Amino acid sequence: MNPRSIRRRLRAGFTLIELLLVVAMIGVMVAIIGPKFRINESTEVQLAGMQIVQDLELARTRALATRSDVRFLFEPGSTPGAYAGYLDHDGNGVFAQSVDEMRALRGFGRRELPSRVEFGRGSADPLPTDGNGSDITFADDRILFNTRGITEPLGTSGVIYLTHTADESKVTAIAVSGSGAVRLWSWRDGEWQ
Repeated sequence: MNPRSIRRRLRAGFTLIELLLVVAMIGVMVAIIGPKFRINESTEVQLAGMQIVQDLELARTRALATRSDVRFLFEPGSTPGAYAGYLDHDGNGVFAQSVDEMRALRGFGRRELPSRVEFGRGSADPLPTDGNGSDITFADDRILFNTRGITEPLGTSGVIYLTHTADESKVTAIAVSGSGAVRLWSWRDGEWQ
């Protein structure tokens, strides 16, 4: 081997300075982009509300598809807050709230709220359609969808409020009408949107 080929072979890699420069540039990019991927309190409550809306719509759809009653039960006293769905699979009109009824719904079973989200109205005013103002305005903290996907007793409507444990101004409301329609509301700048 001649000395020239040895020098070329030794120069084929990167220098330590070049490697440190690349690592520093990656660090700067992560510092700029990283905070954009963090979920803030408002988004966390909003996502929890969206999940409940999807689960309520699933429960209503299963009631229609199977022509069976479906019960949606909220557990505001549990830590963390949770809710569950049950399908009256045997058609006897009685809910034992058993594992079999939960499985028959074929959806979510029992779901807990995210650790920093709880049932509550926080610092928000009640929705204009809500005369009750409590955290969950349905009697006994439950919703019953009949075989036609309508809430029972006929025309029952109500609201479920969610708030963030660290910031009570971050509130989401899920309104269920007597026809079974579900709508998500957010408390922003002192009003419901």
